Amino acid sequence: MVTISGGVISKQNNTSITYRLKCEKCGHEDESESTVTVTVGLTEVTSKKCPNCGNRQIIKMKISMN
Repeated sequence: MVTISGGVISKQNNTSITYRLKCEKCGHEDESESTVTVTVGLTEVTSKKCPNCGNRQIIKMKISMN
């Protein structure tokens, strides 16, 4: 199971997750994507600047077994 805040998952398979920034301030979804390798227990925290409003968005992702 994957939970994410500050972004949206665009692709997911057994080995990787691809996601995009979604600004919580203005709702803008970035076109560029980032990919992380699936690792149970992984907490991924990334900070990106929204190109639309300049908000420094924090993207948090938690991968856990269900």
